[in-house]
Amino acid sequence: MSDNRLIEVITTNAQGIQPEVVSIIENEIKKRNLDPDLLNSLIAQNEQHSIEDIYHYAELLRNCPCPICNNTRDKLNGTIYHSIKSIIVMSITETRWIIACPDCLDKQNRKAIVSCSLLGWWGIPWGILKTPVYIYRNLKVKGENRISDPNGPLLSFTADNIGQIKAFENNPEKLKNVIKDLR
Repeated sequence: MSDNRLIEVITTNAQGIQPEVVSIIENEIKKRNLDPDLLNSLIAQNEQHSIEDIYHYAELLRNCPCPICNNTRDKLNGTIYHSIKSIIVMSITETRWIIACPDCLDKQNRKAIVSCSLLGWWGIPWGILKTPVYIYRNLKVKGENRISDPNGPLLSFTADNIGQIKAFENNPEKLKNVIKDLR
């Protein structure tokens, strides 16, 4: 396994790992001369986190520059982008996480609303049924883009990716890449 693949597995897929495997991974990290903080990521994925922990890691993400426009004046938040595109009997849906500044989040939600409004209705039956639901979901999450605290989508993303965030909490460039990789 390459170093990059090992780092990916350790930081994203280590939940439920057996305790005896931890020492094997620790030895492999040392043998390959990788960042020792990777072990913290593995441990973080296998322990319970308080809401205070999740808020702490969410604040680390909020202080990164916007991955879309590189804005550093506004704190980041999250949104979930829902889209549907339909052609007669076929509908294609997409749901994506986005972490960015409030202006960029608003643009992404607006883009999704316009896309759904123009392209979602044309499929039978799913386009007609799902389009209003997706428009509503985009409007609802858009309302959370500018709140002063970490919003629901950002907290959910943080909880789901706490291993990566913890592994790179002292490396702002890699932390920025955790967010950027969503796009």
